[in-house]
Amino acid sequence: MHYSRNGPTGSSGPRYLASTAVLLVEVIKLLASLTLAAHDMRRTHPTAPLFEIAGKLHRSVFAADSWKLVVPAALYTFQNSLIYVAISNLDAITFQVSYQLKILTTVLFSILLLGRKISSRQWVALVLLTSGVALVQIAGPVASSDAGAGGAWNWDWDWKERLTSLLSTGTSSGFKGLMAVLAASLTSGLTCVFFEKLVKDSLASVSLWTRNVQLSFFSLFPALFIGVLWQDGAAISRDGFFAGYNSIVWLTIALQALGGLVVAVCIAYADNVAKNFAASFSIVVSYAASAVIFRTPLMLHSTGGAAIVLLAIYLFNSRPTPRTALLPTSKEKPTTVGTNTKPLSFR
Repeated sequence: MHYSRNGPTGSSGPRYLASTAVLLVEVIKLLASLTLAAHDMRRTHPTAPLFEIAGKLHRSVFAADSWKLVVPAALYTFQNSLIYVAISNLDAITFQVSYQLKILTTVLFSILLLGRKISSRQWVALVLLTSGVALVQIAGPVASSDAGAGGAWNWDWDWKERLTSLLSTGTSSGFKGLMAVLAASLTSGLTCVFFEKLVKDSLASVSLWTRNVQLSFFSLFPALFIGVLWQDGAAISRDGFFAGYNSIVWLTIALQALGGLVVAVCIAYADNVAKNFAASFSIVVSYAASAVIFRTPLMLHSTGGAAIVLLAIYLFNSRPTPRTALLPTSKEKPTTVGTNTKPLSFR
């Protein structure tokens, strides 16, 4: 995504509009979810004719409670727009590190909306996870100019200058990107947990893919009317809807859509905290794979960050002793499927 927004366009034309990409992601997710929902309907009614399957699918998608998906749909669209704003105004490292705040916001909203209980050990694991991911993604050191082949490294992370440029003025692009990524982190936590609550409360009666169809359908309206028509309508009228599109842009859109479908499965059968741990672990895997495949040198701080991530995953999954205090407590029952009240774990 960062390369598609900041890399060479390959022509003298304008860069593609983020609002059109957000809309296309939702269209692809809608079509894919419709196909999977129809497949589920066919499996449960193998002898029903096609028009009856279509009627059942239509009634399930536009059921009386479908309006509940309006809120997460609007929030998802807003979040995607914020991510494009952030990645367009920040370098990839700053964006990735800052966006890890969604791990903590997801846990906080899980406590508030789902009544989950997090043990003291798990709180430590969450802080370690956020710190470890940030360490892995921080730009590596550069060799000193006078160092030979076996010379020492000059650990120049340049974070003082980076923060100064981000916070120096409210009109700078860096500050705009920072505010966008912070808002996206907050919106991500709220939206994911709210959608998880809706899915798990009705999973016994409404299929996951029907919920995903509803979410994508309602997401089309803010993406189309607010993003495409209101925000970028003039530019689209002048340059066209697909101005600036190339293979990298289409690949980015496809990955966004596929990621949304995978996240829906993870939320339904695990939870959002498990999703964030999996995403964090994938960063460690990518770091190790780049060292093997592309011969990228292993940096001390990145290797330490990877070890911290693995430690955080172990601590979060390990069962606390019965005397471990739970912070904070909640009187609400967790909205998990077929499980009793216990500290949150994705094992």
